[in-house]
Amino acid sequence: MNSNYSEFYWHDYKYLPYEKELAFREIQAVLNINSFTDMGSHISTSSSFVINLFKRLTYFSHAKINDEIVYTLQYYLESSCHNGNIITNKRQSTRYSVHGLHEYKGKFNPQIAKSLLNILGIAEGQRILDPFCGSGTSLVESTQMGIHSVGFDINPLAVYISNAKLTALSVPADNVEQVGRQIIDGFSTTRREFKLSELPDERLKYLQKWFDKSILFDIETLYLLIKQQDENIRPIFFILVSNLLRDYSLQEPADLRIRRRKSPMPSIPFIEAFKTNFNAFINNLRLCQKLIGVQPRLGRAYIMDSRSDSYSPENNTDTLYNGAITSPPYATALPYIDTQRLSLVWLDLCKPSEILNLEASLTGSREIRGTTKSFLQDIMINNSNNIPHNLHDLCLELYDSLSPEDGFRRRLVPMLLYRYLSDMLKMFRNVYNVLTPNAPFALVVGHNHTVLGGKRFDIDTPYLLAQLAEGCGWRIKEIIPLQTYQRYGLHHKNGIAKESLILLYK
Repeated sequence: MNSNYSEFYWHDYKYLPYEKELAFREIQAVLNINSFTDMGSHISTSSSFVINLFKRLTYFSHAKINDEIVYTLQYYLESSCHNGNIITNKRQSTRYSVHGLHEYKGKFNPQIAKSLLNILGIAEGQRILDPFCGSGTSLVESTQMGIHSVGFDINPLAVYISNAKLTALSVPADNVEQVGRQIIDGFSTTRREFKLSELPDERLKYLQKWFDKSILFDIETLYLLIKQQDENIRPIFFILVSNLLRDYSLQEPADLRIRRRKSPMPSIPFIEAFKTNFNAFINNLRLCQKLIGVQPRLGRAYIMDSRSDSYSPENNTDTLYNGAITSPPYATALPYIDTQRLSLVWLDLCKPSEILNLEASLTGSREIRGTTKSFLQDIMINNSNNIPHNLHDLCLELYDSLSPEDGFRRRLVPMLLYRYLSDMLKMFRNVYNVLTPNAPFALVVGHNHTVLGGKRFDIDTPYLLAQLAEGCGWRIKEIIPLQTYQRYGLHHKNGIAKESLILLYK
């Protein structure tokens, strides 16, 4: 224990207000410190705490304790570290460890995931659930803290990325590097001899539409080389290639929807880009394993619909979870499948003919397939899914505000919002059934807005979801606003302007 004056220093980059709020909650939850003074560059305290527990904190870089300087594990993970020499970063890193293996739109910030595990008091050896695991951010952070985790997602690419990251944490970096060098060394010879099938299947026909022949030869050569490796390690390399596909395709990379390319193709050969990404990944993995060791496989992602009750175990404490953390989609969410369709097809996770149905099946999807607008309209008007009356009234208000000037997609908004709330109601019921008594459930949720009949409607999705949860028996502890970073690019006007953290307890 330490009982003398201590100073906790921030990382050397700009913080959003909510990050410091989470930092204060962390030191209260992890160190049991309630008395401290914010000095600007650091906080000071004379409270006692366990030094090793300080190393678990997310938003502090180091502490001065008497004459000793103690760094957090997070600082080492986010920083470049060579033989103990620290190189300070001026911006927050969200791609440390295996987080940078594959880009994923709408990705959960890993620092938030880690801090929530600390704040919620999830201990080493316990189990957490992420019902919308995406690319596995919460699963990775859990594994690195010795916490068992299970993630569900209906998107097969999300599940594939998640499991590839978890695999990487469990395989020594030297082994991964050896396989990567074999693939790279064998590329030139295999590429010269490579020929496409004269009878292309549905997968290959689709890829031929979206890649120049030379690039297609490159990615299919790598596909063949990776297929020759041990099946347990293949996903790491498939995902490294997948992460480059949009940039080298005939799809406009900056556009989330399906648009033909107008921007110039990259000047760097595909194999060189693969080498660069591979080397960066190996360096991050090696640093991570140097700090925390090669991790046992504590987490796994499954293709599972959070709206389905098929994953609910029997009432057995050995199969229940000690908490849940997620960043769910919001109403009329990002077009995940459109954005990821090239990877889904190249990895043979989805047939081209299945793309539209898969997109429509996601919670929060903007698409309607296998049903009709009039059918959804009737369900909404009659509240057939029994969502809370005030939320049903909101959907009807949006519906009554429609005007002839509203286009097809805007006219769908009231029905899509109703469908989203109905889906999330099912999710809250299912998660409630698989958590231990008094277990926490933390959700980072984006706000939304729409314009109907010329009037802007701000959709407070966190409030709506909290109301749904309360109707399922959850206790609402609080809703904490989270400021988001300014987004730029082709779709920045449609981005999330703000988010909130919902804290629930069973």
